[in-house]
Amino acid sequence: MGAVTAESDSSEEISADEVRAALRDYFADGSGLDEVRRNRDHPHAVTGGVDRAGWRRLAQQVGLTSMTAPVSWGGLGLGVPYAVAAVEECGAALYPGPVRAATLLARMLGGIEPDDVAPPVRAGLEDALAGTAIVGASDPGDGSAVPEFRVGGVTGRIGACTHGDVAEVIVTPVQTADGPAIAAVAVSAGGSVERSAVPTIDLATPLADVTVVDVPAIVLVAPGNMVGLQRFRNAQMLLLAAEQVGLAQGCLKQMVEYASVREQFGVRIGTYQAISHRCARTAVSIAAARALVAAAAEEIDRGNDTAATQFTLLARAESADAQAAASDALIQVSGGIGFTWEHDAHLYFRRARATGALGGIPARLRDAAVRAGCLDLLLSEARS
Repeated sequence: MGAVTAESDSSEEISADEVRAALRDYFADGSGLDEVRRNRDHPHAVTGGVDRAGWRRLAQQVGLTSMTAPVSWGGLGLGVPYAVAAVEECGAALYPGPVRAATLLARMLGGIEPDDVAPPVRAGLEDALAGTAIVGASDPGDGSAVPEFRVGGVTGRIGACTHGDVAEVIVTPVQTADGPAIAAVAVSAGGSVERSAVPTIDLATPLADVTVVDVPAIVLVAPGNMVGLQRFRNAQMLLLAAEQVGLAQGCLKQMVEYASVREQFGVRIGTYQAISHRCARTAVSIAAARALVAAAAEEIDRGNDTAATQFTLLARAESADAQAAASDALIQVSGGIGFTWEHDAHLYFRRARATGALGGIPARLRDAAVRAGCLDLLLSEARS
């Protein structure tokens, strides 16, 4: 199995395709789905639904958490295309670990020097990058209240946090005296913490409300930094879009494999037009979503904030539609067995429905993209 590690000297030695290949090899034995099945069949077997040893191996052997972390934090400082490639492959395997949250945290540490961070918080961040701590993320897109950041730490409720029942570091919006900001809350570094599980149809990623009082934290995006806040939002949305593209790809893989071996009336069902056309439509929608994700990642890396926002909104909308259609198609192509509890199809379906509307339904995201000026992308292409 290949690995992406801090031993490499520059990003020129590593390609995004190599990241994909390393993770594809890692999950070739179906270990991602195995963990989700265990969460389904034995919900209390592993606290928080995360195999910590497995997450540590993924973080350290493949270098998942260090890829996009700054060099000053022991990372490689690779760009967003590498992050989306990694998250997409984990999504295809339906891996239930804190991939998106950890990748988001690693990227947001850019510009923050370790020596400028208080020791208890720095220790939590270093553990998160090493894979020895679980990272959670909260996305209160419904406009609900966020915790307050003040002298002494963060106080308030962090709502619907991914892996919130076990997370030691949480990336969350906060409210400060000077306005909204983004913070990394070191839940294990002190203060008072109470956790309450949030019911969800998703069997892959548990959610929990985390109520904190005077818990140490560091500001990742300062209040008043509207550009930084939008960049954070773009990165958060794009990583979700990449995961959704991966989920759709995982569905397509299972569809094609099943259609290639299942026979009816002595003929493999993949030869029927209804099946082959559905697989083809799914493949086309995935390709469109992946292209938009790639374009958004490139614009973020280039610092083209306007185009990055436009592409990110379009990518999120397209990826949500792609994963919804793919998870539907997997059930249909699988026939009667696809509706059973024992089959993997409903695991993908649940994940798709649980994440499909985060940050807005596709129609609203496309409307936001138009209001952000995405039609200018067509006009610029026409002029060139």
